[in-house]
Amino acid sequence: MTEAKITEEIFSTVPAFVSAPAHPLVTIITPTYNRADMLAETIESVLNQDYPAIEYIVLDDGSKDDTAQLMARFSDKVTYLYHDNIGETATVNKGFSIAKGEIVCVVNSDDPLFTKDAVSVAVQCLADNPDALMAYPDWVSIDESGKVIHEEVLPQYTLENMIESARVSVGPGMFIRKSCIEKIGLRDSNVRYVGDLDYSFRMAAAGKIVHMPRFLATHRVHSGAQSSASKGRQMAAEVASLGERFIDHPSLPERIKKNRNRLMAKWYFIAIYFGGPNVRVGVEYLTKAAKCSPEMALRMSALLVLRNILKPFRKLPANNEVKS
Repeated sequence: MTEAKITEEIFSTVPAFVSAPAHPLVTIITPTYNRADMLAETIESVLNQDYPAIEYIVLDDGSKDDTAQLMARFSDKVTYLYHDNIGETATVNKGFSIAKGEIVCVVNSDDPLFTKDAVSVAVQCLADNPDALMAYPDWVSIDESGKVIHEEVLPQYTLENMIESARVSVGPGMFIRKSCIEKIGLRDSNVRYVGDLDYSFRMAAAGKIVHMPRFLATHRVHSGAQSSASKGRQMAAEVASLGERFIDHPSLPERIKKNRNRLMAKWYFIAIYFGGPNVRVGVEYLTKAAKCSPEMALRMSALLVLRNILKPFRKLPANNEVKS
């Protein structure tokens, strides 16, 4: 019995799937909750992929809208599973547990894939990097109508530069080897708002992750999404926790340890942004930053003040954009 067969029998509750060696099975998981208005676009973006071996699972986390009726249209192409509301993390973990694919990707119900070759590009990238646990792309922010409003170009991340930057944008479009999920475990049920980010750090701590320099995924900005203000203290705490948990990882070089206080001050300051307009949260994490490194806290406070001063001017057109 092959290692792949043993792994599949242990970690999957569904029958084995045999695919051609050139086309390893890819499982796409879409967790959804009351997103019937945007779900169809996301489903179509997956069904229109040019890759021939895709298992597509939509997990309905107790929707009360017309999701079930919508999914009836795709019953012959998509596996649709409904359960009572358990939250996004538990829903994604359910998908991880039942996925049959060698590669797994989570595509949120309001964030369609950006290109028709997204899966093909990811599979090829992982084939070219057999030691990589995960491949992640550049991505775009889109509005409710699907118009691109921002492009996010990412670097080649390692745990080292993720800790140093404290501003990591890995998120939509991560293609993860199932063996990686088995190695590091499921998503942390205690992480509510930055599950993707937390999982990317865990993967980077466990091995190599590789960047795909293509815009393959989207993140939709819309009125139905939770605002930073509603997340407040918990989101700030989750972001700060990433720095606290990984800054002492044994794989990191000595220079990280020597700069620990400055880097943690940076992480606490970044937590303020994620905490939204919550003054108490801002004071709490600014105090923590100052205790770690007064110099870094003062520097980043000055940058924040400068940013707010210049903010009105960002909306002004550049000279070469002014039309007569």
